[in-house]
Amino acid sequence: MTDRNIKHPNLHMTMSLHYLATQLDQLEAFGFDRARALEVLELSEAAFEMPQNRIEAERVEQMYQHAAKVLSDPRIAIRVGYRFRVPEFGKTGSIYSHADNMMQVFDLNRKYQCLSVDIGVSEHRIEEGRHFFLYNRYEDAKHMHHVMGAILGSWATALRWLSWAAGHELKEVHLMPNAPDDDSFYREIVQCPVYFGKPRNHVELHPESVTKPLITSDPEKLARSIAILDKLLDSGDEAENFKRSVQASIKAAMAEGAANFTNVARRMEIPERRLRQKMRDTNLSFRDMLEGERKKLFRQLHAKGESFASIAQSLAYNDQAAFTRAFKRWYGVSPGTYKGETLRRSE
Repeated sequence: MTDRNIKHPNLHMTMSLHYLATQLDQLEAFGFDRARALEVLELSEAAFEMPQNRIEAERVEQMYQHAAKVLSDPRIAIRVGYRFRVPEFGKTGSIYSHADNMMQVFDLNRKYQCLSVDIGVSEHRIEEGRHFFLYNRYEDAKHMHHVMGAILGSWATALRWLSWAAGHELKEVHLMPNAPDDDSFYREIVQCPVYFGKPRNHVELHPESVTKPLITSDPEKLARSIAILDKLLDSGDEAENFKRSVQASIKAAMAEGAANFTNVARRMEIPERRLRQKMRDTNLSFRDMLEGERKKLFRQLHAKGESFASIAQSLAYNDQAAFTRAFKRWYGVSPGTYKGETLRRSE
């Protein structure tokens, strides 16, 4: 078992905004304000205009942690996943219902799941004639209980629906955590026996349901969907490689003390006009990317105990006033106020 996505490393430990948007809609239905969610995610509504854009899975995990506290519901993520509906979920959802059978669903999911979220790999395993579905998290995702809960919730719904489409129900589910005081929630989700404290997480399927043709099978629609998804995989690699190149050039420009567009274009050996056009084509904003890299570096240097004056210089700000304005955009307070609040919390 690999601990990362080898074929598409640019997708590793990320989630598409298309997939995230469906979760935000469900969270809002449960009472978690969308504006609050976007604040925790550090996203704007404009980001969703290009749904193929991606976000670090870590930030989604932090959002769920916040939502769980606000709603006083530690299982909110799995509730969100449970509302997933196969026929309604755009390209990467409808492709499953168009498959020939569940065996093909497993093959398709193993290839295309990373387009939605990439924190692990699904697996169909046959042991002594019994069929099991497993989802194996990457090592980097071992702590992501909420994002994993959302994935398991969606798979519980998808597998139930697909099994029904093949004429069967699920046989049983094994989960690694110890049994809660009330396990009725889990039994309601999967509509079959659920056993806790087991050595692995898996869903057991009726052997007949794995190869039996799905009543929703549509070869023509499946072929069209696969063509779209293959294109997304290829274009995603190219766009992400370009984005990473810009990020690396911005970091180098900051180190030189001249974090401007001209210097970044020079380092990339691309004419400024061409770089602007390519950034427009990939929906990238130089200002947002520069701001993001500066904020990321600020966190690293601040954690090391460097002074604000030294950090401002490392972030290639021309003067302290420019750094102060940026800091207020990031945290809503001045550096001095932020430092005072940090000191009070540590006392």
